[in-house]
Amino acid sequence: MPQEFEVNTDAAFINPDWENFPLLHEQRYGLAIEYIKHAIKGVAYDNKVMHMVVSDKGFYTQAVNFPAAFYGEICEATLEVIDKEKAHVLIWEAIALYRAGDVQSLTCIYSENQPDVFFGYRIQGDGESQVYELGNLRNQAPLHLRVMVDSKEETELLNHYKGVLIYQQGPKGEHLILKAKGKRQPFPLLDGFSD
Repeated sequence: MPQEFEVNTDAAFINPDWENFPLLHEQRYGLAIEYIKHAIKGVAYDNKVMHMVVSDKGFYTQAVNFPAAFYGEICEATLEVIDKEKAHVLIWEAIALYRAGDVQSLTCIYSENQPDVFFGYRIQGDGESQVYELGNLRNQAPLHLRVMVDSKEETELLNHYKGVLIYQQGPKGEHLILKAKGKRQPFPLLDGFSD
């Protein structure tokens, strides 16, 4: 397997410069996104709101209506088809972890209608964390959910303290769960290093 690599565009949606967004997004993430897509040639599990491709080298997701929303990893990942009840339990566990502060980001897309989404992102800085939220969490299963766990203790959700869990309703209505353990590496390194 190639070296582990992660591309996460979440940070680009925190108070962006919408006037210059397409150019800045392409400069910051374009090459990395193409690299992930080229490296991960796998099976597509797309639905109405999210492209999801999984292979033995990793996975990526990209929003259908807003392609700038991209997340992908070259890593070991597991994909499982589960029943509706287990899916609902995992979804609510992910939301509970987010509310407890043990999550870097949570994305839920509920329907094709814009903006029927929830995006929550925890920004670390100066020893404190701030939370940025867009939209509302709803009392229903989303078509797509991605939670990036960053906890001090091992979680039941991942049996690890860091990693990503993706829930996706598959093209035939099946309930898919993708899990990947590991270090979370947000992708702002292209902006350079600072003290």
